[in-house]
Amino acid sequence: MVQPLVEAGLRPAEIRTLVTRLCFETVVSDGVGPARLLDLVEDRSPAIRTAWVRVIDRMIDGTPPAR
Repeated sequence: MVQPLVEAGLRPAEIRTLVTRLCFETVVSDGVGPARLLDLVEDRSPAIRTAWVRVIDRMIDGTPPAR
């Protein structure tokens, strides 16, 4: 599911931090819209922001990536 982030060069600890922040935002906010999801990676490179969008799409879709 997080392969796009791996391919973009993030280390496992960085991926874990992003996913944890995503979970936290989802639990504590009234609604997490697309803008808030993108805020989590606003300080990252374009490649990482693009990979993050792909990961979020995979999470919403629920379809496992092709192997």
